[in-house]
Amino acid sequence: MNGAQIDSMRTGPTYERNASVMFVDRIRRSPERTALVVLGEDEISYEALGERLAATVHALRAAGVEQGDRVAFAASNRTEVIEVMAATLHLGGIFVPLNTRLSAAELRFITLDAGAKVILADSAMATLLAPERAALGVDHALRLPDVDEVQDGWQAVSELTGGPIDPLGPPADTSPDDVAVLMYTSGTTGQPKGAMITHGNIVATVHNLMLLIPMGPDSGMLAMAPLFHVGAMALVLGTLATGGRVVILPAFTPTAVFDAIEAQPVTFTFGVPAMFQAMTTDPRFEAADLSSVLLMCAGAPVPESLLHQYLERGAKVTQGYGLTESTAVVSLLESDFATAKLGSAGMPYPLTAVQLRDPEGAVITDAGVDGEIWIRGRNVVRGYWNRPDDTAALLDEDGWLRTGDAGHLDADGFLYITDRIKDMLITGGENVYPAEVEKVLAGHPDIADVAVIGTPDEQWGEVVTAIVVPRPGASVDLDAVQAYAREQLGGYKVPRRLHLTEELPRNASGKVLKRDLRAELA
Repeated sequence: MNGAQIDSMRTGPTYERNASVMFVDRIRRSPERTALVVLGEDEISYEALGERLAATVHALRAAGVEQGDRVAFAASNRTEVIEVMAATLHLGGIFVPLNTRLSAAELRFITLDAGAKVILADSAMATLLAPERAALGVDHALRLPDVDEVQDGWQAVSELTGGPIDPLGPPADTSPDDVAVLMYTSGTTGQPKGAMITHGNIVATVHNLMLLIPMGPDSGMLAMAPLFHVGAMALVLGTLATGGRVVILPAFTPTAVFDAIEAQPVTFTFGVPAMFQAMTTDPRFEAADLSSVLLMCAGAPVPESLLHQYLERGAKVTQGYGLTESTAVVSLLESDFATAKLGSAGMPYPLTAVQLRDPEGAVITDAGVDGEIWIRGRNVVRGYWNRPDDTAALLDEDGWLRTGDAGHLDADGFLYITDRIKDMLITGGENVYPAEVEKVLAGHPDIADVAVIGTPDEQWGEVVTAIVVPRPGASVDLDAVQAYAREQLGGYKVPRRLHLTEELPRNASGKVLKRDLRAELA
Protein backbone atom coordinates (compact mmCIF):
# COMPACT_ATOMS: atom_id res chain seq x y z
CA MET A 1 0.00 0.00 0.00
CA ASN A 2 3.10 2.25 0.16
CA GLY A 3 1.77 3.88 3.33
CA ALA A 4 -1.32 5.16 1.56
CA GLN A 5 -4.75 4.72 3.06
CA ILE A 6 -7.83 3.87 1.07
CA ASP A 7 -10.27 6.77 1.17
CA SER A 8 -13.64 5.72 2.53
CA MET A 9 -16.47 5.83 0.03
CA ARG A 10 -18.37 9.09 0.07
CA THR A 11 -21.30 7.90 -1.97
CA GLY A 12 -23.98 5.34 -1.18
CA PRO A 13 -26.01 6.25 1.92
CA THR A 14 -23.67 9.17 2.63
CA TYR A 15 -24.82 10.88 -0.56
CA GLU A 16 -28.28 11.45 0.87
CA ARG A 17 -27.07 12.18 4.39
CA ASN A 18 -25.05 15.23 3.36
CA ALA A 19 -25.78 17.03 0.09
CA SER A 20 -22.19 18.30 -0.21
CA VAL A 21 -21.22 14.77 -1.26
CA MET A 22 -22.73 15.42 -4.70
CA PHE A 23 -19.95 17.99 -5.25
CA VAL A 24 -17.16 15.82 -3.82
CA ASP A 25 -18.29 12.80 -5.79
CA ARG A 26 -18.37 14.71 -9.07
CA ILE A 27 -14.97 16.28 -8.37
CA ARG A 28 -13.51 12.76 -8.10
CA ARG A 29 -15.26 11.56 -11.25
CA SER A 30 -14.62 14.56 -13.54
CA PRO A 31 -11.49 16.39 -12.32
CA GLU A 32 -10.47 17.73 -15.74
CA ARG A 33 -13.89 18.88 -16.90
CA THR A 34 -14.94 22.53 -16.64
CA ALA A 35 -17.21 23.16 -13.67
CA LEU A 36 -17.60 26.95 -13.45
CA VAL A 37 -17.17 29.83 -15.87
CA VAL A 38 -17.42 33.54 -15.14
CA LEU A 39 -17.38 35.44 -18.42
CA GLY A 40 -14.13 37.33 -18.84
CA GLU A 41 -12.40 35.28 -16.15
CA ASP A 42 -10.63 31.91 -16.03
CA GLU A 43 -12.59 28.71 -16.29
CA ILE A 44 -12.55 26.54 -13.16
CA SER A 45 -12.21 22.77 -13.47
CA TYR A 46 -13.83 20.34 -11.07
CA GLU A 47 -10.38 19.61 -9.64
CA ALA A 48 -9.82 23.34 -9.03
CA LEU A 49 -13.31 23.59 -7.55
CA GLY A 50 -12.29 20.87 -5.10
CA GLU A 51 -9.24 22.87 -4.08
CA ARG A 52 -11.32 26.00 -3.61
CA LEU A 53 -13.87 24.02 -1.64
CA ALA A 54 -11.15 22.72 0.68
CA ALA A 55 -9.86 26.27 1.21
CA THR A 56 -13.36 27.51 2.02
CA VAL A 57 -13.91 24.67 4.51
CA HIS A 58 -10.58 25.68 6.09
CA ALA A 59 -11.67 29.34 6.34
CA LEU A 60 -15.11 28.59 7.78
CA ARG A 61 -13.61 26.18 10.30
CA ALA A 62 -11.15 28.92 11.31
CA ALA A 63 -14.15 31.21 11.82
CA GLY A 64 -15.56 28.69 14.27
CA VAL A 65 -18.28 27.16 12.09
CA GLU A 66 -19.44 23.85 13.50
CA GLN A 67 -22.30 21.48 12.84
CA GLY A 68 -25.64 23.28 13.06
CA ASP A 69 -24.15 26.81 12.77
CA ARG A 70 -25.71 29.19 10.26
CA VAL A 71 -23.58 30.89 7.59
CA ALA A 72 -25.16 33.89 5.84
CA PHE A 73 -24.04 34.89 2.35
CA ALA A 74 -24.76 38.27 0.74
CA ALA A 75 -23.37 38.70 -2.76
CA SER A 76 -24.31 38.82 -6.41
CA ASN A 77 -23.80 35.75 -8.61
CA ARG A 78 -20.23 34.51 -8.31
CA THR A 79 -18.34 31.26 -7.77
CA GLU A 80 -18.22 31.75 -4.01
CA VAL A 81 -21.99 31.23 -3.78
CA ILE A 82 -21.41 27.59 -4.70
CA GLU A 83 -18.16 27.21 -2.81
CA VAL A 84 -19.48 28.62 0.47
CA MET A 85 -22.72 26.66 0.24
CA ALA A 86 -20.90 23.36 -0.38
CA ALA A 87 -18.34 24.07 2.35
CA THR A 88 -21.04 24.98 4.86
CA LEU A 89 -22.94 21.77 4.17
CA HIS A 90 -19.71 19.74 4.34
CA LEU A 91 -19.15 21.07 7.86
CA GLY A 92 -22.75 20.29 8.80
CA GLY A 93 -23.64 23.97 8.92
CA ILE A 94 -26.71 25.66 7.49
CA PHE A 95 -26.34 27.98 4.48
CA VAL A 96 -28.43 31.19 4.54
CA PRO A 97 -28.42 32.93 1.12
CA LEU A 98 -29.49 36.57 1.40
CA ASN A 99 -31.50 38.42 -1.21
CA THR A 100 -29.24 41.26 -2.35
CA ARG A 101 -32.27 43.36 -3.28
CA LEU A 102 -33.38 43.69 0.33
CA SER A 103 -32.69 46.69 2.52
CA ALA A 104 -30.07 46.65 5.27
CA ALA A 105 -32.84 46.52 7.88
CA GLU A 106 -34.45 43.49 6.22
CA LEU A 107 -31.10 41.72 5.99
CA ARG A 108 -30.43 42.47 9.66
CA PHE A 109 -33.77 40.87 10.54
CA ILE A 110 -32.87 37.69 8.65
CA THR A 111 -29.38 37.31 10.14
CA LEU A 112 -30.81 37.76 13.62
CA ASP A 113 -33.78 35.46 12.97
CA ALA A 114 -31.47 32.77 11.61
CA GLY A 115 -28.95 33.29 14.40
CA ALA A 116 -26.14 33.45 11.85
CA LYS A 117 -22.66 32.91 13.25
CA VAL A 118 -20.82 34.15 10.16
CA ILE A 119 -21.72 36.40 7.24
CA LEU A 120 -19.80 36.74 3.98
CA ALA A 121 -20.40 39.70 1.67
CA ASP A 122 -19.14 41.18 -1.58
CA SER A 123 -18.18 44.83 -1.99
CA ALA A 124 -21.68 46.21 -2.58
CA MET A 125 -23.27 44.26 0.24
CA ALA A 126 -20.44 44.92 2.70
CA THR A 127 -20.91 48.62 2.06
CA LEU A 128 -24.67 48.37 2.49
CA LEU A 129 -24.35 46.39 5.72
CA ALA A 130 -21.44 48.36 7.22
CA PRO A 131 -23.71 50.60 9.35
CA GLU A 132 -25.51 47.45 10.58
CA ARG A 133 -22.36 45.46 11.42
CA ALA A 134 -22.74 45.67 15.19
CA ALA A 135 -26.43 44.74 15.00
CA LEU A 136 -26.11 41.67 12.75
CA GLY A 137 -25.48 39.34 15.66
CA VAL A 138 -22.65 37.45 13.90
CA ASP A 139 -19.28 36.48 15.37
CA HIS A 140 -17.46 37.03 12.08
CA ALA A 141 -18.21 39.35 9.15
CA LEU A 142 -16.04 38.31 6.23
CA ARG A 143 -15.19 40.26 3.09
CA LEU A 144 -14.96 38.36 -0.20
CA PRO A 145 -11.83 38.91 -2.35
CA ASP A 146 -13.19 41.84 -4.39
CA VAL A 147 -13.71 44.03 -1.31
CA ASP A 148 -10.71 46.37 -1.23
CA GLU A 149 -11.94 48.97 1.21
CA VAL A 150 -11.22 48.04 4.83
CA GLN A 151 -14.28 48.57 6.99
CA ASP A 152 -14.60 48.39 10.74
CA GLY A 153 -15.69 44.98 11.93
CA TRP A 154 -15.15 43.25 8.58
CA GLN A 155 -12.36 40.73 8.09
CA ALA A 156 -10.93 39.54 4.78
CA VAL A 157 -11.56 35.88 4.03
CA SER A 158 -7.90 35.63 2.99
CA GLU A 159 -6.90 36.21 6.62
CA LEU A 160 -8.48 32.86 7.49
CA THR A 161 -6.96 30.80 4.67
CA GLY A 162 -3.32 31.02 5.74
CA GLY A 163 -1.30 27.94 6.57
CA PRO A 164 -1.54 24.44 5.11
CA ILE A 165 -4.98 23.46 3.84
CA ASP A 166 -5.96 19.87 4.45
CA PRO A 167 -7.70 17.85 1.73
CA LEU A 168 -11.42 17.41 2.18
CA GLY A 169 -12.15 14.74 4.71
CA PRO A 170 -15.46 12.96 5.23
CA PRO A 171 -18.48 15.27 5.54
CA ALA A 172 -20.16 15.98 8.85
CA ASP A 173 -22.39 13.21 10.12
CA THR A 174 -25.69 14.80 9.19
CA SER A 175 -28.93 13.05 8.24
CA PRO A 176 -31.35 13.54 5.33
CA ASP A 177 -33.73 15.34 7.71
CA ASP A 178 -31.15 17.82 8.99
CA VAL A 179 -31.52 21.40 7.76
CA ALA A 180 -28.99 22.32 5.04
CA VAL A 181 -30.31 25.67 3.78
CA LEU A 182 -32.50 28.38 5.30
CA MET A 183 -34.16 30.05 2.33
CA TYR A 184 -36.12 33.09 3.45
CA THR A 185 -39.41 33.81 1.74
CA SER A 186 -40.03 37.22 0.23
CA GLY A 187 -42.45 38.27 2.95
CA THR A 188 -45.36 39.66 0.89
CA THR A 189 -47.66 39.26 3.89
CA GLY A 190 -45.30 40.13 6.73
CA GLN A 191 -41.79 39.40 7.97
CA PRO A 192 -39.77 36.85 5.94
CA LYS A 193 -39.82 33.25 7.14
CA GLY A 194 -36.95 30.82 6.81
CA ALA A 195 -37.97 27.69 4.91
CA MET A 196 -35.98 24.75 6.30
CA ILE A 197 -34.56 22.92 3.27
CA THR A 198 -32.95 19.65 4.33
CA HIS A 199 -30.13 17.60 2.83
CA GLY A 200 -32.76 15.10 1.70
CA ASN A 201 -34.83 17.87 0.10
CA ILE A 202 -31.84 18.96 -1.99
CA VAL A 203 -31.05 15.43 -3.18
CA ALA A 204 -34.72 14.74 -4.01
CA THR A 205 -34.98 17.98 -5.98
CA VAL A 206 -31.84 17.21 -7.98
CA HIS A 207 -33.24 13.77 -8.76
CA ASN A 208 -36.55 15.30 -9.85
CA LEU A 209 -34.76 17.72 -12.17
CA MET A 210 -32.52 15.02 -13.64
CA LEU A 211 -35.60 13.07 -14.74
CA LEU A 212 -36.96 15.93 -16.88
CA ILE A 213 -34.12 18.33 -17.68
CA PRO A 214 -31.29 17.33 -20.09
CA MET A 215 -28.42 17.42 -17.60
CA GLY A 216 -25.12 15.61 -17.85
CA PRO A 217 -21.44 16.06 -18.82
CA ASP A 218 -22.36 17.86 -22.05
CA SER A 219 -24.84 20.26 -20.46
CA GLY A 220 -24.15 23.92 -19.84
CA MET A 221 -26.34 26.05 -17.60
CA LEU A 222 -26.35 29.81 -17.95
CA ALA A 223 -26.95 31.09 -14.41
CA MET A 224 -28.55 34.44 -15.22
CA ALA A 225 -31.13 34.48 -12.40
CA PRO A 226 -29.96 35.34 -8.86
CA LEU A 227 -28.61 32.27 -7.08
CA PHE A 228 -30.24 33.33 -3.82
CA HIS A 229 -33.50 32.06 -5.33
CA VAL A 230 -34.27 28.39 -4.88
CA GLY A 231 -35.03 27.63 -8.55
CA ALA A 232 -31.71 28.90 -9.86
CA MET A 233 -29.79 27.29 -7.01
CA ALA A 234 -31.45 23.90 -7.57
CA LEU A 235 -30.57 23.89 -11.27
CA VAL A 236 -26.95 24.80 -10.51
CA LEU A 237 -26.71 21.92 -8.06
CA GLY A 238 -28.20 19.51 -10.59
CA THR A 239 -25.82 20.67 -13.31
CA LEU A 240 -22.74 20.21 -11.11
CA ALA A 241 -23.95 16.87 -9.73
CA THR A 242 -24.09 15.50 -13.27
CA GLY A 243 -20.77 16.91 -14.47
CA GLY A 244 -21.98 19.85 -16.55
CA ARG A 245 -20.66 23.39 -16.58
CA VAL A 246 -22.27 26.45 -15.00
CA VAL A 247 -21.73 29.79 -16.74
CA ILE A 248 -22.27 32.53 -14.17
CA LEU A 249 -23.58 35.99 -14.99
CA PRO A 250 -22.76 38.37 -12.12
CA ALA A 251 -25.73 40.51 -13.17
CA PHE A 252 -28.49 40.00 -15.70
CA THR A 253 -28.63 42.11 -18.84
CA PRO A 254 -29.90 40.98 -22.25
CA THR A 255 -26.53 41.89 -23.73
CA ALA A 256 -24.69 39.70 -21.23
CA VAL A 257 -27.04 36.79 -21.97
CA PHE A 258 -26.45 36.93 -25.72
CA ASP A 259 -22.70 37.34 -25.16
CA ALA A 260 -22.69 34.21 -23.02
CA ILE A 261 -24.73 32.16 -25.49
CA GLU A 262 -22.32 33.12 -28.29
CA ALA A 263 -19.18 32.45 -26.23
CA GLN A 264 -20.09 29.31 -24.26
CA PRO A 265 -21.72 25.93 -24.96
CA VAL A 266 -24.95 26.87 -23.16
CA THR A 267 -27.68 24.23 -23.38
CA PHE A 268 -30.23 25.67 -20.97
CA THR A 269 -30.96 28.68 -18.81
CA PHE A 270 -33.51 29.67 -16.22
CA GLY A 271 -35.26 32.98 -15.63
CA VAL A 272 -38.51 34.73 -14.79
CA PRO A 273 -40.84 36.16 -17.47
CA ALA A 274 -39.52 39.69 -16.98
CA MET A 275 -36.03 38.52 -17.99
CA PHE A 276 -37.24 36.83 -21.16
CA GLN A 277 -39.35 39.89 -21.95
CA ALA A 278 -36.27 42.11 -21.61
CA MET A 279 -34.33 39.86 -23.98
CA THR A 280 -36.89 40.51 -26.72
CA THR A 281 -35.98 44.21 -26.62
CA ASP A 282 -32.32 43.55 -27.39
CA PRO A 283 -31.30 44.24 -31.01
CA ARG A 284 -29.77 40.76 -31.24
CA PHE A 285 -32.98 38.93 -30.35
CA GLU A 286 -34.31 38.63 -33.89
CA ALA A 287 -31.06 37.20 -35.25
CA ALA A 288 -29.98 35.12 -32.25
CA ASP A 289 -29.89 31.35 -32.69
CA LEU A 290 -31.78 30.02 -29.66
CA SER A 291 -32.60 26.62 -31.12
CA SER A 292 -29.96 24.80 -29.05
CA VAL A 293 -30.83 26.48 -25.73
CA LEU A 294 -33.68 25.23 -23.56
CA LEU A 295 -35.34 28.28 -22.01
CA MET A 296 -36.80 27.50 -18.60
CA CYS A 297 -39.28 30.06 -17.34
CA ALA A 298 -40.88 30.09 -13.88
CA GLY A 299 -41.59 32.38 -10.94
CA ALA A 300 -44.71 33.95 -12.46
CA PRO A 301 -47.30 33.17 -15.16
CA VAL A 302 -45.82 33.46 -18.65
CA PRO A 303 -47.81 35.83 -20.88
CA GLU A 304 -48.96 33.91 -23.94
CA SER A 305 -47.85 36.76 -26.19
CA LEU A 306 -44.30 36.41 -24.84
CA LEU A 307 -44.36 32.65 -25.26
CA HIS A 308 -45.41 33.02 -28.89
CA GLN A 309 -42.49 35.37 -29.56
CA TYR A 310 -40.07 32.63 -28.60
CA LEU A 311 -41.95 29.73 -30.15
CA GLU A 312 -42.17 31.57 -33.46
CA ARG A 313 -38.37 31.79 -33.35
CA GLY A 314 -38.09 28.03 -32.98
CA ALA A 315 -36.98 28.26 -29.36
CA LYS A 316 -37.59 25.41 -26.91
CA VAL A 317 -39.43 26.71 -23.85
CA THR A 318 -40.46 25.04 -20.62
CA GLN A 319 -42.71 26.55 -17.98
CA GLY A 320 -42.47 25.46 -14.38
CA TYR A 321 -44.32 25.84 -11.13
CA GLY A 322 -42.68 25.58 -7.75
CA LEU A 323 -42.14 27.43 -4.50
CA THR A 324 -39.45 27.83 -1.90
CA GLU A 325 -41.29 25.42 0.38
CA SER A 326 -41.14 22.68 -2.29
CA THR A 327 -37.41 23.26 -2.94
CA ALA A 328 -38.40 24.74 -6.31
CA VAL A 329 -40.12 21.79 -7.97
CA VAL A 330 -43.82 20.95 -8.29
CA SER A 331 -44.63 20.67 -12.00
CA LEU A 332 -43.05 21.27 -15.40
CA LEU A 333 -44.50 21.82 -18.85
CA GLU A 334 -41.93 20.26 -21.15
CA SER A 335 -41.20 22.00 -24.43
CA ASP A 336 -42.98 19.35 -26.50
CA PHE A 337 -46.28 20.53 -25.01
CA ALA A 338 -45.57 24.27 -25.07
CA THR A 339 -48.22 24.90 -27.74
CA ALA A 340 -50.65 22.02 -27.16
CA LYS A 341 -50.99 22.87 -23.46
CA LEU A 342 -50.56 26.62 -23.72
CA GLY A 343 -51.05 28.24 -20.31
CA SER A 344 -50.42 25.07 -18.34
CA ALA A 345 -47.77 24.63 -15.65
CA GLY A 346 -47.27 21.08 -16.87
CA MET A 347 -47.41 17.71 -15.17
CA PRO A 348 -46.13 17.10 -11.63
CA TYR A 349 -42.49 16.07 -11.30
CA PRO A 350 -42.14 12.27 -11.09
CA LEU A 351 -41.18 12.27 -7.39
CA THR A 352 -43.78 14.82 -6.28
CA ALA A 353 -47.48 14.16 -5.66
CA VAL A 354 -50.11 16.82 -6.35
CA GLN A 355 -53.72 16.98 -5.16
CA LEU A 356 -56.45 19.58 -5.46
CA ARG A 357 -58.64 20.10 -2.40
CA ASP A 358 -61.78 22.05 -1.65
CA PRO A 359 -62.07 24.50 1.32
CA GLU A 360 -63.01 21.59 3.62
CA GLY A 361 -59.90 19.63 2.64
CA ALA A 362 -61.69 17.02 0.50
CA VAL A 363 -59.76 15.83 -2.57
CA ILE A 364 -61.16 17.04 -5.91
CA THR A 365 -61.23 14.27 -8.50
CA ASP A 366 -63.07 15.96 -11.39
CA ALA A 367 -61.02 17.52 -14.19
CA GLY A 368 -61.31 21.26 -14.64
CA VAL A 369 -62.52 22.00 -11.09
CA ASP A 370 -60.51 24.61 -9.21
CA GLY A 371 -59.17 23.90 -5.76
CA GLU A 372 -56.16 24.56 -3.58
CA ILE A 373 -52.97 22.84 -4.71
CA TRP A 374 -51.52 20.46 -2.11
CA ILE A 375 -48.22 18.66 -2.61
CA ARG A 376 -46.22 15.89 -0.95
CA GLY A 377 -42.78 14.46 -1.61
CA ARG A 378 -39.22 14.29 -0.36
CA ASN A 379 -38.67 17.75 -1.79
CA VAL A 380 -41.16 19.32 0.69
CA VAL A 381 -39.38 21.32 3.40
CA ARG A 382 -39.52 20.58 7.13
CA GLY A 383 -41.33 23.83 7.84
CA TYR A 384 -40.34 27.33 8.95
CA TRP A 385 -37.38 28.10 11.19
CA ASN A 386 -38.52 28.73 14.78
CA ARG A 387 -42.15 29.18 13.68
CA PRO A 388 -44.13 26.15 14.84
CA ASP A 389 -47.52 27.82 14.29
CA ASP A 390 -46.65 28.77 10.71
CA THR A 391 -45.28 25.27 10.14
CA ALA A 392 -48.51 23.73 11.41
CA ALA A 393 -50.46 25.93 8.99
CA LEU A 394 -48.18 24.88 6.13
CA LEU A 395 -48.02 21.08 6.63
CA ASP A 396 -50.65 18.59 7.71
CA GLU A 397 -49.92 15.53 9.84
CA ASP A 398 -49.41 13.37 6.74
CA GLY A 399 -46.79 15.67 5.25
CA TRP A 400 -49.01 17.35 2.65
CA LEU A 401 -48.09 20.98 2.02
CA ARG A 402 -50.77 23.60 1.46
CA THR A 403 -49.43 25.85 -1.28
CA GLY A 404 -52.05 28.60 -0.96
CA ASP A 405 -52.32 28.51 -4.76
CA ALA A 406 -55.50 27.67 -6.63
CA GLY A 407 -55.59 25.62 -9.81
CA HIS A 408 -57.06 22.65 -11.62
CA LEU A 409 -55.98 19.55 -13.51
CA ASP A 410 -57.23 18.77 -16.98
CA ALA A 411 -58.24 15.30 -18.14
CA ASP A 412 -54.64 14.57 -19.22
CA GLY A 413 -53.18 15.42 -15.82
CA PHE A 414 -51.75 18.84 -16.72
CA LEU A 415 -51.85 21.44 -13.97
CA TYR A 416 -53.18 24.96 -14.54
CA ILE A 417 -52.47 27.66 -11.95
CA THR A 418 -55.39 29.97 -11.35
CA ASP A 419 -54.19 32.34 -8.63
CA ARG A 420 -53.30 32.70 -5.00
CA ILE A 421 -56.21 31.62 -2.80
CA LYS A 422 -55.95 34.80 -0.77
CA ASP A 423 -56.04 36.95 -3.93
CA MET A 424 -59.34 35.51 -5.11
CA LEU A 425 -62.13 38.06 -5.00
CA ILE A 426 -65.87 37.52 -4.89
CA THR A 427 -68.04 39.86 -6.90
CA GLY A 428 -71.78 39.36 -6.90
CA GLY A 429 -71.31 35.84 -5.55
CA GLU A 430 -68.93 34.86 -8.36
CA ASN A 431 -65.30 33.88 -7.73
CA VAL A 432 -62.72 35.76 -9.78
CA TYR A 433 -59.03 34.90 -9.83
CA PRO A 434 -57.06 38.07 -10.65
CA ALA A 435 -54.29 36.17 -12.46
CA GLU A 436 -56.75 35.13 -15.14
CA VAL A 437 -57.76 38.74 -15.76
CA GLU A 438 -54.14 39.93 -15.61
CA LYS A 439 -53.15 37.35 -18.20
CA VAL A 440 -55.72 38.74 -20.64
CA LEU A 441 -54.98 42.41 -20.01
CA ALA A 442 -51.23 41.84 -20.38
CA GLY A 443 -51.90 41.23 -24.07
CA HIS A 444 -53.39 44.70 -24.60
CA PRO A 445 -51.04 46.65 -26.89
CA ASP A 446 -51.18 49.79 -24.74
CA ILE A 447 -50.59 48.10 -21.37
CA ALA A 448 -47.01 47.66 -20.12
CA ASP A 449 -47.84 46.17 -16.72
CA VAL A 450 -51.01 45.30 -14.84
CA ALA A 451 -52.27 44.04 -11.51
CA VAL A 452 -55.86 43.15 -10.62
CA ILE A 453 -57.41 43.30 -7.15
CA GLY A 454 -60.85 43.46 -5.61
CA THR A 455 -61.98 46.75 -4.12
CA PRO A 456 -64.99 47.17 -1.80
CA ASP A 457 -68.38 47.91 -3.36
CA GLU A 458 -71.76 48.29 -1.65
CA GLN A 459 -73.71 46.55 -4.38
CA TRP A 460 -71.34 43.75 -5.45
CA GLY A 461 -69.27 43.26 -2.29
CA GLU A 462 -66.13 43.63 -4.37
CA VAL A 463 -65.53 44.71 -7.93
CA VAL A 464 -62.71 43.80 -10.29
CA THR A 465 -60.22 46.66 -10.35
CA ALA A 466 -57.30 46.92 -12.77
CA ILE A 467 -54.19 48.88 -11.86
CA VAL A 468 -52.45 49.60 -15.15
CA VAL A 469 -49.08 50.95 -16.21
CA PRO A 470 -49.57 52.31 -19.76
CA ARG A 471 -46.87 51.89 -22.35
CA PRO A 472 -44.90 55.08 -23.05
CA GLY A 473 -46.99 57.49 -25.09
CA ALA A 474 -50.12 55.33 -24.90
CA SER A 475 -53.50 56.35 -23.57
CA VAL A 476 -55.58 53.81 -21.64
CA ASP A 477 -59.14 54.29 -20.44
CA LEU A 478 -61.74 52.07 -18.80
CA ASP A 479 -63.90 51.69 -21.92
CA ALA A 480 -60.95 50.39 -23.94
CA VAL A 481 -59.92 47.98 -21.20
CA GLN A 482 -63.45 46.64 -20.83
CA ALA A 483 -63.95 46.20 -24.57
CA TYR A 484 -60.69 44.27 -24.82
CA ALA A 485 -61.43 42.11 -21.78
CA ARG A 486 -64.96 41.18 -22.93
CA GLU A 487 -63.51 39.47 -26.00
CA GLN A 488 -61.93 36.80 -23.77
CA LEU A 489 -63.59 36.94 -20.36
CA GLY A 490 -67.02 36.45 -18.86
CA GLY A 491 -68.81 39.65 -18.00
CA TYR A 492 -68.36 39.36 -14.22
CA LYS A 493 -64.57 39.14 -14.69
CA VAL A 494 -64.33 42.37 -16.69
CA PRO A 495 -62.79 45.25 -14.69
CA ARG A 496 -65.32 47.78 -13.44
CA ARG A 497 -62.67 50.18 -12.17
CA LEU A 498 -59.37 51.36 -13.61
CA HIS A 499 -56.47 53.01 -11.84
CA LEU A 500 -53.46 54.29 -13.80
CA THR A 501 -50.00 54.36 -12.26
CA GLU A 502 -46.41 54.81 -13.35
CA GLU A 503 -45.16 51.71 -11.53
CA LEU A 504 -46.52 48.76 -9.57
CA PRO A 505 -45.16 48.24 -6.04
CA ARG A 506 -43.02 45.11 -5.88
CA ASN A 507 -40.96 43.37 -3.25
CA ALA A 508 -37.32 42.39 -3.64
CA SER A 509 -38.29 39.22 -5.52
CA GLY A 510 -40.34 41.16 -8.06
CA LYS A 511 -43.76 40.09 -6.77
CA VAL A 512 -46.48 42.73 -6.85
CA LEU A 513 -47.40 43.90 -3.35
CA LYS A 514 -51.15 43.62 -3.68
CA ARG A 515 -51.70 44.40 -0.03
CA ASP A 516 -50.19 47.84 -0.70
CA LEU A 517 -52.50 48.32 -3.68
CA ARG A 518 -55.53 47.28 -1.63
CA ALA A 519 -54.58 49.68 1.15
CA GLU A 520 -54.08 52.51 -1.32
CA LEU A 521 -57.36 51.98 -3.16
CA ALA A 522 -59.57 50.81 -0.30
